[in-house]
Amino acid sequence: MLSAEWVWGVMEKVRKVLAYVTRESEGMRELLVFAHRDYPEAGLQVPAGTVKEGEEIEAALLREVVEETGLAEWRVVRKLGVYDYWNESTGQGNERHVFHLTVRGGAPNCWEWVETGGGEVTELEGYVFQFKWVGLDERVELAGGQGDYLDALYSAMS
Repeated sequence: MLSAEWVWGVMEKVRKVLAYVTRESEGMRELLVFAHRDYPEAGLQVPAGTVKEGEEIEAALLREVVEETGLAEWRVVRKLGVYDYWNESTGQGNERHVFHLTVRGGAPNCWEWVETGGGEVTELEGYVFQFKWVGLDERVELAGGQGDYLDALYSAMS
């Protein structure tokens, strides 16, 4: 039987980016989350995605946030960290790069967006994401281990 250390040491990890997007609204700090309209079992998530071959990490971050939200104006506040994550649903090891961002120019309180993978699929085939803001004091539960760095976000913002 192979040890986990050996497998992680030789396995190629898929590089991923994960965005904790925050805003201040009426004196409260909020986090942007979304649910899949047609797949509610996927749970609450934050914008995230795969870094393409040869792509810089921050470029991938901004591309993914635009593709997934439909909003184009972002500011990277800070990189919160990098960690390894075993994705059981895909059977892949991920190297997750976690960032804190804010939206420039504001954003609606809630909206729907059809994610088309940057145009790789049509709007009819894309996922419908339903976005909303939740208070940072709510300690939201995110799917797929996406909440693993929320404590780092809370610390950085205090």
